[in-house]
Amino acid sequence: MDSTYLVEMDIDWDAEGEITVYVENNRMAQLELALEYEFSSWVPFTFDGPESFSVAANANETFTIDFGPIDDDETREYNPDNTSTLTVTAEEKVGDTTASTQELEGDVSVPKIFDLRPKVTLPEENLFAGSWIDISVQIVNGGNFKDAIKEASVQFRSCPHLSMPGVEDISDTLVDPTDVQNGKDTFLTLRLEASSSQPSRVCEVTLALQSEGDDATRSSSFELDVKAVEQQDEPATDDDTTQDSDMSLSEESNSVPWLGSVELLALIGFVMICRRGDLISSNDD
Repeated sequence: MDSTYLVEMDIDWDAEGEITVYVENNRMAQLELALEYEFSSWVPFTFDGPESFSVAANANETFTIDFGPIDDDETREYNPDNTSTLTVTAEEKVGDTTASTQELEGDVSVPKIFDLRPKVTLPEENLFAGSWIDISVQIVNGGNFKDAIKEASVQFRSCPHLSMPGVEDISDTLVDPTDVQNGKDTFLTLRLEASSSQPSRVCEVTLALQSEGDDATRSSSFELDVKAVEQQDEPATDDDTTQDSDMSLSEESNSVPWLGSVELLALIGFVMICRRGDLISSNDD
């Protein structure tokens, strides 16, 4: 083993792998070996290999040491910066007697697993158009190594009048593994704002974080009920009252008084009598 052997491991913490041990027997007789395996410290996986092994005369043979999974939480407790030395002890047996002993050593560890994602908690208060609310965001590191936010972004579905100012400023935030390795929880406060033109609507908000460890982007979506500001009927202004008054005065000033029917007939008769008198005077002359 020229370098540290990394046991394969996925996000479900299923460990898998094997180390192949090569045995060369240049003797004229068969070689019988008793095998033991020991790690220098606790490891987050199981290991298994043969307890005895036979190699024919002038032959080369190999055997494997297999690795498997254990409890998920215990696996995440192991810092991948740590290594443990595996020692394989082979005793040459002649009957019940140990003829010689040989040891083989190699460093074994696990890979760094990254799983960075946001977890949003909404307040009990409602969000109204033209106002804002604060939301609590826990940055969950479900991996086994420290990570950081490479980039943060937010999307709003069907609600273009919402915004989250300052979300890009949480980049470079360091996050310890959550609930393991004595890691500290990371909580942030982000502000959601609604413009005054936001109508009443249930908005879908998606907060996405890009991991610095594996460049993967993971997100959390939630629904938010936004209330529009209720419109109230505005009372009539002084200008409207003045305009109505002016219109009334204008109508009254333009109105013409009409004579009654009796007065009209009397006036016509008087005019005709006057004209008749004038005609008689003319004839006498």
